[in-house]
Amino acid sequence: MSGRPPNDLLASSLRELRGATEQGARSVLKSDLLSRVHRERLAKAGFVEEIMRGWLAVNSRPSDRRRIDSEWSTVYWEFVRSYLDDRFGSDWCFSPETSVTLWAENWSVAPQIVVRSPAANNQVLPMPGGTSLYLLRVPQPDQSVVHNGVRVLTKEEAIINSAKNSWTAIPTNMIAVMGSIRGSASLLRVLLSGARSTMAGRIAGALRHLGRIRDADSILSTMSAAGYVVHEDDPFDDSGHALLDERRAATPAATRIKNLWAKMSRDALDSIDIEGTRFNDIDAYMEEIEERYVADALNSLSIEGYQVSEELIQRVQSGTWNPEEHAGDADARNALAAKGYRLAYEEVRKDIRSILEGEPSGPLLSHRHQDWFREMFRPSVQAGIIEAYKLAGYRSNNVYLRGSSHVPLPPHAIADAMDALFECIEDESDPRAKAIVAPFLFTYIHPFPAGNGRSGRFLMNALLAESGLPWTVVPVDQRDRYMSCLEEASRNENIRPLALFIEELAKAPPPPRPRTTAWASKK
Repeated sequence: MSGRPPNDLLASSLRELRGATEQGARSVLKSDLLSRVHRERLAKAGFVEEIMRGWLAVNSRPSDRRRIDSEWSTVYWEFVRSYLDDRFGSDWCFSPETSVTLWAENWSVAPQIVVRSPAANNQVLPMPGGTSLYLLRVPQPDQSVVHNGVRVLTKEEAIINSAKNSWTAIPTNMIAVMGSIRGSASLLRVLLSGARSTMAGRIAGALRHLGRIRDADSILSTMSAAGYVVHEDDPFDDSGHALLDERRAATPAATRIKNLWAKMSRDALDSIDIEGTRFNDIDAYMEEIEERYVADALNSLSIEGYQVSEELIQRVQSGTWNPEEHAGDADARNALAAKGYRLAYEEVRKDIRSILEGEPSGPLLSHRHQDWFREMFRPSVQAGIIEAYKLAGYRSNNVYLRGSSHVPLPPHAIADAMDALFECIEDESDPRAKAIVAPFLFTYIHPFPAGNGRSGRFLMNALLAESGLPWTVVPVDQRDRYMSCLEEASRNENIRPLALFIEELAKAPPPPRPRTTAWASKK
C-alpha cells in the first residue's frame, strides 16, 4: 500500500488528466484515457464526472459537481462531436433540420437530434438532461461540410431537404438560413442536380412569402426551362415573419433577430392590456424614478446573486460610499457591483430624459448601451478586479447559462445581431412592444461578458418610460418565475408569459421604499 500523502496522489492524477486533455479534448474525454485508479480519485475530488459509460466531463473547478446536470449545455456539443467522431469517423452528418438550426447560429440544446451514417443502427442513444441522439442508418455517407467543428449539410442542401413541416416547426431557423443565401443560383444548382421539382415549388413559395419575388420567379422559370413542371407551394402558416431583403443577403444572426421581433412583437401586444400615459411633467417622472432606485438596485443586484444591503445601496446612492470607514464596503465584489449599478443607472436616467424629450429611442440606445456597461464595471476595473480590456465592446468568448438549454449567440454573430435589434427598436411603432421584446432579445443575444441581466432591465425601463409606464422593479422573490418566462421565450419563442409578467409588474403599486436605517437617519 502506498505511503504517499493524499495530496501527492491527487497531484499525480491531475497530471494524468492534464496529459489526457492536452491530446485534443477540452471538457470531454474518453474514460479509457485514464486508468481506473486515476478516474476514481479524480471523480471523488470532483475533477471529472461520468457523462455516460465510457465518457467523462472535466470540471476545471471541483466545486462544480454534477456539471452535466446543471450545465449540460457547456459540454453538450463537444460531447456529441467527440462521440460521433469516435464512433463513425468522418462518415456521419446531422440531419437537414439540425444542419439548418446550426447554420442559423442556434446552438441551444435540443431534446433530440438526428445523426445520419451508413454505420448507424436506427436506435436512440439516451444522454443526460433528457436529451438523445437518433442514429439513422443511410445507404451512403452524406456530402457534409464541417461547421464549427460538427458535420452538417451545406446551407442549400439543408434547406432543400428539410421536411415541409420544418417551415412551421422551426421557421426562425429556416428563415435565418434562407436570408443568408444570396440570389437563387446556389439553390438552383442543388434543385436541378437532383431533379427536385416538388422541393423547387416549396422553395419558390417560401421565397415569395418572405418578399424575395425575383428569386422565386427565377426558381420557377429556370426549372421550367430545364423541362420540369413545378407547382409553387407556400410552406408557411399565418404567423408573423420578417421579410427578407431582395437586394442583399444578411447574416443568419441578423435575420434571426428580425424574425423573432416580427413574431414576438405581435404576440406581446396580443397578450397585454395596458396603456401608458403621456407625461406632462418630466421632472416629476424623473423624481419618481429616483424614489424607486433603492428597491430597484436591491432587487436587480440580488437577482444576479450579489449580497447587498439597503444600507449599502443608500450610501452609494448618496455618494458617501467609503470602504475605509465602513467595513461592509470593503467586500469588493458586492460593494463594487453596487457602485457600478449606481453609475450605470445615472447614465440610464440621462437617456430616459432624452427619450421623454423626444429623442428617438432606437439610435440613442444603440449609441449608449455600451456606455451603461462600461459604467457598470468601471469601479471593478479601477479596483483591479476586472481587466480593463473587458470594457472594450462585446464579449469575445462563448457563454453558457446555468440551468438553461438556451445557448447565446457565438461572439462572431453578436455585432450583426445587435445592429438588427436596434434597427427593430427604431422601426417599431408601438413602444409597449419595444419594452417587452427588446430587453428579452438583448439577454437572448447576451452581448456582454457580464451584466447582461442588469443591462436588459435598464433597457426595459428606458422603453417603459417611452411607453408612458412607470419604472418597474423585477422582485427577487419572483426570480424563478422571471427566469422561467425568459427560458420559455428562448426555447419555444413564446413571449406571452413574459409579456404578462411585465404587465403585471408595471400595473402593481410601486414597491415600498426600504425602511430608513439608523445610519441614514443620522445623515
